Amino acid sequence: YLGGKDSPSTADIALLLEQARLHESLGELDPSMHTANEALKLSRQWNDPRHAAMAQGKIADVFQTRGDLNKALKIRKKEEIPVYEKLGEVRARAVTMGKIADILESKGSLDEALKIRMEEEIPIFEKLGDTHEYTVSMAKVADVFQARGNLDEALLLLKDKVLPSFKDLGDVRSHAVTMGKIANILQARGSFDEALRIRQEEELPVYEELGDMRSLLIGRANLAILMDQQDGVKHRTDIERLLRWSLAAAVRMQLPENENITETMQQFDVAVPDQASMQTMVKNLTVKLFDGEK
Repeated sequence: YLGGKDSPSTADIALLLEQARLHESLGELDPSMHTANEALKLSRQWNDPRHAAMAQGKIADVFQTRGDLNKALKIRKKEEIPVYEKLGEVRARAVTMGKIADILESKGSLDEALKIRMEEEIPIFEKLGDTHEYTVSMAKVADVFQARGNLDEALLLLKDKVLPSFKDLGDVRSHAVTMGKIANILQARGSFDEALRIRQEEELPVYEELGDMRSLLIGRANLAILMDQQDGVKHRTDIERLLRWSLAAAVRMQLPENENITETMQQFDVAVPDQASMQTMVKNLTVKLFDGEK
């Protein structure tokens, strides 16, 4: 639709933003960034500050995904929050504050991140009756509990509040992400069998079905680590294939996870592909990994 138009209008900005979102969800970060910049350019041409802030947010999303946290944080604070405050966009401000909290949590500022969640994010979604964003925020609170070592509190919150809510909402991806969080806790406790079952049956198949490449590469790398903890000798072949696939996916999407995966491969004595082999792996990358997958 957009490619066939000679003169885009303000109505096309929303379509560009959705296109940017779809590119990002598929792991196509360069096209996502390009499309978001097109939306930003068009927003400025039409003097549309709301859509300009939304476009800046998509650009920040890509920076954040790639690990450029300082760039993302600067955009959130200077290009998004002031606009939403001026326009009275309460929900958009709360969503953006949540993304700021994500960055702070990644930087290790757990107290500040939790303060934002509890004071500037969760109460707003609760007041607006936005059950989905409220539940997403509660899941992030569980992340902080886990990072602090409060595994019982995190597990209770995920099982009693977060998981039932996503199930009721029919949000299969968020349900799978939550199951992955539960698997993380079980793995930390040494409950490897149940954690393995969750990853293989209730988490990764959802990402595969949705084509969510970033979640899939992280999930498969986590599965490889779990398999090594459970029985590295027994799972050796699967571990190697999981890590090589995850590395190729991270390289293709230019994600910072490629460094962590490379380190894990070296720790597990898995050969890291040379540049030529990696180029071939990236070129031939598909969602499927194991023979017999549907």
